[in-house]
Amino acid sequence: MPLGNSFCDMTGKKYNVGIIGYGWVAGAHIAAINATTLARVTAVWSSRKLDSAEVSARHGAEITFHSELSAMLADPEIHAVSICRYPQDHARHSVMAAEAGKHLIIEKPLALNWEGCQEIQKAVQAARVKTCVCFECRFSSQFRTIKSVIDQGLLGKIHYGEVDYYHGIGPWYGQYRWNTRKDAGGSSLLSAGCHAMDALLLCMGEDVEVVSSYSTHSINRDFASYEYPPRA
Repeated sequence: MPLGNSFCDMTGKKYNVGIIGYGWVAGAHIAAINATTLARVTAVWSSRKLDSAEVSARHGAEITFHSELSAMLADPEIHAVSICRYPQDHARHSVMAAEAGKHLIIEKPLALNWEGCQEIQKAVQAARVKTCVCFECRFSSQFRTIKSVIDQGLLGKIHYGEVDYYHGIGPWYGQYRWNTRKDAGGSSLLSAGCHAMDALLLCMGEDVEVVSSYSTHSINRDFASYEYPPRA
């Protein structure tokens, strides 16, 4: 999950990042951000009560827990936020953070519908803050190598490309309890397949003329809880 050079401070100062939501993905965001030379996580907001000392010890850095999101967003020492809450909350929290003047790192998907995406765009443009979405697969060594080969013309003119993304989604999946719901997971494309879509756009270009899609349910009982087709 790259923070991007757009956050770089020429003075060498590290940017302070607040985390919105403290589930599984937040741990990955904290580790990635703290591993950069550009930023560090200094605050976390969660709907669950957390102990600042325990969270700090877990991640090896001083992190303050906030029980009120508005208080964390009002802190002038927080320069950016990483939004790690449930997908249905992404649009609302992105707008709140943008209006507070914070730069945004948004876990995919941006929102569960197009209207939510437009609300984020409007808020970001009005606040003139920077933002990025966590499509980290395009920064993997495999895709960077493939993209380099394509850009050098070593494969000639490409007339067909295909990217497949497989993800375990049964009861063993850590986010199974909410990911199965249409109002939270949204669809198999929004939940995980968007990684494949992003990789395809990376390799084939973004000048898209026609889009088609199909999805299907599964007779496997592990997928019976899904309110949307688990395969797309």
